[in-house]
Amino acid sequence: MTKAKSTDMHPLAINILKLNRYNYDFFNCEQVVFFEYIVVKGMAFKKRNEFYHSAETIRTETGIKRSSLRTIINKFETLGIISTVVKGMPRVTHFQVHYPRIVELFPKIYQLSENGQLPYELSKQLADFFLPLVDNYQEKNNNKNTKEEFSIEKYDSESEVEDALLFFNDFLAQFRYQNKIAPAALKYKELDFIKALKVYDRETIIEFVKIYFTDKVNPKLSKFFEFDQISKNRLVFIEKTKAEEYSYAKSFIDKLQKRYIQRLNMHNRNDSYSRGKNESKLVVTERIVQKMINALRVKSEVEIENAFVPYIDEILKGESSARKILPYFLSIKEGEYEIIDTYLE
Repeated sequence: MTKAKSTDMHPLAINILKLNRYNYDFFNCEQVVFFEYIVVKGMAFKKRNEFYHSAETIRTETGIKRSSLRTIINKFETLGIISTVVKGMPRVTHFQVHYPRIVELFPKIYQLSENGQLPYELSKQLADFFLPLVDNYQEKNNNKNTKEEFSIEKYDSESEVEDALLFFNDFLAQFRYQNKIAPAALKYKELDFIKALKVYDRETIIEFVKIYFTDKVNPKLSKFFEFDQISKNRLVFIEKTKAEEYSYAKSFIDKLQKRYIQRLNMHNRNDSYSRGKNESKLVVTERIVQKMINALRVKSEVEIENAFVPYIDEILKGESSARKILPYFLSIKEGEYEIIDTYLE
């Protein structure tokens, strides 16, 4: 029995709410239309791994002007979203859609939340939609040379990749003896390290390996190299830790903000013979948040707060020349938090 085709009750072609998900600083409206067009066409021809259309066919089906189409195709090729080749008789452009690259570009293609991440519901929808396409793409392209598949943008030659591996393995050797770690816990696949180098430099990877082995019970380096399902080259532990550290640092800065207002009000009440200072907020930038994240990795919340109070009191009394309150407080000299340490003495 043939299933009855459902009636389309919505005559409008565009869902405005979904259209607002896009980042129009990255794609303009015509580019969004072309993006969704190639994704749908790529799905329709996924068994062949490519599709072909003339410029006139694309113009007819999308409404994109021919004068704009060449520019859009060039941009998408530059971004690595598609590759094209002209072949056949008559000569026509064949398109291949690179779904793993699209997934990597999600944070640029779509609007992000205030925490710098994709909204949860959108992230889940994108994963459900695109991951099967990524799997199919990788299955079709699994005969490519491994070194091509894991080519490193930051490391332009094979010797530089080898240097990075030697550096990492030297670190592991020292790390093992310094922390009395069993050799089995430090086993890993070198290809995973090379893959991670697409996103992170070797120092960042080492920094988070240290955090991983400090935080986890029975840690194994092989589990550290767990990659995100959507952004295939990003490590789950690093991205989760960064998000948690960012949230924690922001919350702690808010706490210092309240402490600053309290000390300011106390100063104004006690200093009745002079003009009181206006209530104001501490200047907080993304750079300050990152500085606080770094500080909280080596100093406890209690230590930082205990140093912050006398530091603020000196500023309010005019006994300190510091103008930028948090940047000076979080400054580092010769690898040490000199200001924090001074006010803890």
